[in-house]
Amino acid sequence: MLLFAFGTLMDAEVRALVLGRASPDAEARPAVLPDHRRVRVAGEVYPAVVPDPGGAVAGLLLPLRSAGECERVQYFEGLHQILRDHTVRCRRDGPVTALVCTSADTLRIEAEAWSFAAWRARHKAVYLPATAAYMAGFGRVGVRDALAGWAGSLAGTASAGG
Repeated sequence: MLLFAFGTLMDAEVRALVLGRASPDAEARPAVLPDHRRVRVAGEVYPAVVPDPGGAVAGLLLPLRSAGECERVQYFEGLHQILRDHTVRCRRDGPVTALVCTSADTLRIEAEAWSFAAWRARHKAVYLPATAAYMAGFGRVGVRDALAGWAGSLAGTASAGG
């Protein structure tokens, strides 16, 4: 099972917290999600992908080693992004099917593009402990309750930009 990471999961430290194991960059392969674009989620520091004919989102293709890891990723993505199969292009492997977190209709997005480099520089230091606290609830706390804690742990960071 493969996961296409296009946002904060491109960071190995975030992946380790979410997957519950080390996920070194060496196991990631560059890939592209065609006909989409990456945008900011309103009021958040993470992105979403939205359909955009002719667009392309660069990201990483990552192995998920079990159904449990897939469940951890869906928990991390919360209620507003859903794992769905999409075809992505990988230079080494050609077109492959991978899970992509796509936006539910309830997600509010902005037209502004999201930048991984800007996220790392501005938000990663706060995002890592927030992610650790959030993922500590996996298997013990429902997503709705975990999301309530998430909002408080990142308060004030979204206004600083992508």
